[in-house]
Amino acid sequence: MPFSQLGLNPKINKALEKNAYKNPTLIQEKVIPLVLQNNDIMAKAQTGSGKTASFVLPILQLFLDKEEKKEYKSKAKISTLVLTPTRELALQVSKAFIDFSEYFVNKPKIVSIIGGESLTQQLLDIQKGCDIVVATTGRLLDILDKKQMNLSNLEFFVLDEADKMLDLGFEEELDKILQIIPNNRQNLLFSATFEKKVENIASKITQKAIFLSIEEKSIVQNITQRA
Repeated sequence: MPFSQLGLNPKINKALEKNAYKNPTLIQEKVIPLVLQNNDIMAKAQTGSGKTASFVLPILQLFLDKEEKKEYKSKAKISTLVLTPTRELALQVSKAFIDFSEYFVNKPKIVSIIGGESLTQQLLDIQKGCDIVVATTGRLLDILDKKQMNLSNLEFFVLDEADKMLDLGFEEELDKILQIIPNNRQNLLFSATFEKKVENIASKITQKAIFLSIEEKSIVQNITQRA
């Protein structure tokens, strides 16, 4: 099945082609249509399965849909929050949003909120207006504590690599963030495993998710690790 059959805008398909994305992986094929239908998703999938594109692409599609309905505002409001366990993954997700929206007339404004970078610059970027925030929990809470971010318009909440986040001890920080963001939102959670601690945090995020378990034995064999 080509990406063109997943209901994505030609502008997104053009960016996919430029980045050598030919056919969707299994998780992309399963998740993208469900996200476009406004479902909450809990997906179990290995590293390397293509999960980043499985949430980035439909979020961008829905962004385009709003733009075409003239719902695009001159000053962007945060509609999407993606939480990742590491700054490296946050930057990777931000790049995916940028790459796949290359041909948009009004590109979404994307801000990475991560440690090891200027907090002042990140605050400035937020105050200028942004649509999508990709963050690590610690730096996000630093900014929220300063009352410098408005999440009241949030539409999408994505938790990427939930098991790794909990392994690194971020459960308390996640709880604080969940208490701040609005309840009326679409939730997407991705995890390589669904142990008890992941199930506990998942139950706090949503009670109505569609659960998907993507098993592709060839994925790990296709990953080359270098140190």
